[in-house]
Amino acid sequence: MLVGTMKRLASALLLMVGATAVSFTLGQLAPGSPARLLLGIQASQQAVDALNAELGLDRPLLVQWFDYVWNVLHGDLGRSYSSSRSVGSLIADRSEVTAWLLTAGLGSSIVLSVTLATLAAGRRGTWVDAWIRNFTVASIAVPTFWSGLMLIRLIALPTGWLPVGGFGETTLEHVQSIVLPAITLAIFLAPIQVRVLRTNLVESLGSGYVEAAASRGVPRRRLLLRHALPNAAAPAIAIVSVQAGYLLFGAVMIENTFQLPGLGSSLVLAVNQRDYPMINGITLVFAAVVIAFSLMSDALTALIDPRVRAS
Repeated sequence: MLVGTMKRLASALLLMVGATAVSFTLGQLAPGSPARLLLGIQASQQAVDALNAELGLDRPLLVQWFDYVWNVLHGDLGRSYSSSRSVGSLIADRSEVTAWLLTAGLGSSIVLSVTLATLAAGRRGTWVDAWIRNFTVASIAVPTFWSGLMLIRLIALPTGWLPVGGFGETTLEHVQSIVLPAITLAIFLAPIQVRVLRTNLVESLGSGYVEAAASRGVPRRRLLLRHALPNAAAPAIAIVSVQAGYLLFGAVMIENTFQLPGLGSSLVLAVNQRDYPMINGITLVFAAVVIAFSLMSDALTALIDPRVRAS
């Protein structure tokens, strides 16, 4: 158990280091100069070169990367080129919105996937099962931003109950603002969860212990919810862990669709402005979120399945 934990922590550290290395490399390969964008197209090349030197961008990439890693280890994520504020404070300001979106979206996707998968498995071979499977296929093919725009067009604009963008000021406004983005994220995540959970539920319903319980007269609904669902949960949790990257990608798209001032929209803005410290800082946070999902998935799987704890 201890060896497995150490291996996971080592893998987490390697992932964090790799994330910063990839972020630095892609930043150098991207066209455009931060200094040129900050000074404008009318600035002289001498002024651009001077600002590059001031920002440390004239040094070799490997030197910049080692300096960045050293500073991160000391709790310094650098300063944003565009605002001159510390990246840590900017991320702290915008992380609340993203946390709201990820929590509400993931929670909604789990509720939606468990409901649909249970219905499909309990009515396997009927029109309900066919409708749910067709829904998952169609949802996978629909772009995230299009789902968001359709929810705005069909719900927010005709009714006026929910805002079409922004995050509001009060807690009630936060809740109202996050409803449609959370539903959009749930539609993005749920199809894979539904298909995996349905398959595992069908397998569990066909297992020997469930058939033995059915022969004793246990109602089918209880068989599904009390016997089959807990045994099908472990693989579904693993799928949620694998979806962590898709979750963050969906958050980036959805925050820009609904104009939410979170880390996703800040990342897009930083890329457009070639704000390397901000890009690297958000990338590091996203890598930490993926690692956290993986570790929580391992812990939950071990809690549910004793065979995992024993291994």
